[in-house]
Amino acid sequence: MKIKKYFFLLMQIGFLFGITLSCNDDLEDELVSIEQVPQESDDDDDDDDDDDDDDDDDDDDDEIVKHPSLFFIQFPKDIDDDEVEDLKEELNAEQVWHIEEINLRLWNTTTFPYTNAQGQQITNIDEQIVRARRRPRVEEANLNLGTRFINSQSANAQICFDGMSLVGAGETDVKISIFDTGFDSNNMLSEKITGYDYLNEDELPDDQNGHGTQVTLLIHDLVNQVRNAPNILFDIRKTHDANGVGFFSALIPAIVDAVNEDVNIMNFSFSYKDVNKNTEKRPLRLAIDYAEANGVLMVASAGNSNTDNDHDRIISFPASYPNTHILATTSLTCKNKLSNFGSYGSTGVDLAFLGENIPTTGLNGVIANKSGTSYTSAVITAMSALMASHQNQVDVMQIKCALIENSDYNKNLKNLVLSQGVVNFDDALQNLGYCN
Repeated sequence: MKIKKYFFLLMQIGFLFGITLSCNDDLEDELVSIEQVPQESDDDDDDDDDDDDDDDDDDDDDEIVKHPSLFFIQFPKDIDDDEVEDLKEELNAEQVWHIEEINLRLWNTTTFPYTNAQGQQITNIDEQIVRARRRPRVEEANLNLGTRFINSQSANAQICFDGMSLVGAGETDVKISIFDTGFDSNNMLSEKITGYDYLNEDELPDDQNGHGTQVTLLIHDLVNQVRNAPNILFDIRKTHDANGVGFFSALIPAIVDAVNEDVNIMNFSFSYKDVNKNTEKRPLRLAIDYAEANGVLMVASAGNSNTDNDHDRIISFPASYPNTHILATTSLTCKNKLSNFGSYGSTGVDLAFLGENIPTTGLNGVIANKSGTSYTSAVITAMSALMASHQNQVDVMQIKCALIENSDYNKNLKNLVLSQGVVNFDDALQNLGYCN
């Protein structure tokens, strides 16, 4: 059953309130003085050449966004309803949803400013988080973070994707969930698409942006490249709006729902920026942990801000969570060098593959060459699905191991990615059953 959601029309408001650093687990000192996070300069080696469609939402340079009123709160599992009601009244809040599987609640602050019982005026979401964390029965409270796809351009027009060749799908059923802006309902693949729109609360995840359609069709075309693959199913979860804005408040229930509907592989062709510290109790991490506990492989973009995901203070998530079921991917040029925009990490980024000038199909069938770790993740998702279809029973850790261990060593990638090389799909598939 889908988790009922309200208030998501407020998501666009969150973006209008500005771009700020998220809170971490260091409590008041980190929240009372919210510091501005500098935006990365748009010098990425990304591509938007010949882009005649209306899709101006590539994920090149994700910004940090926080919602102005929605926040997450966690209580002990034995808390009774009366205590919850008292805390809602005390925090001037209403409950949006409660996901019991991960013991997480989303609350909405009714109005700012408001005056608490002690006569103090609470004026914004940061003060609300500080106040919530001081309550005796609150285990944790966190901001509702967001991200936005941003368009970028590149002078590099070289295309080398056409020579890529995969294999036909095997006989094992595989289900892929794609979390993005949805899918163009006018596309002929609609009969193979299932999913849900977490913004409008309906079963038509219609794409009004283009990014989700591009990612979905790229994966679809690759898994069906050799022959039709009816056993590889597509599950579309619309978590980002027409402007490419998405919040944890939509993504988290989407992940839990997908897990409960037996997905095998998740594709996250985006990233959220957050503090690289103490991630165990972060709201999104709870959903990622739940997916991992249920055997799901999660392919995630390492980010397009050219950051060191091992050591920098602000890095990309969910790719940088330490979960073993995550495959963090970064982008390469045609010469198998790290793209200028590609984030990296010798332990935090697993795989590297071509991610520049990838031919994609967007809204209304418009074809454009796109660049970014989004498209690398889509390619790796397709590879993973094909590999899974050749297993007798889907074993995602075997897939991850084979892709890493069978990458072709490249000195340009030494100490930049865990595999220290370029993904070699044929070798990974051939050695799929021998990886430890």
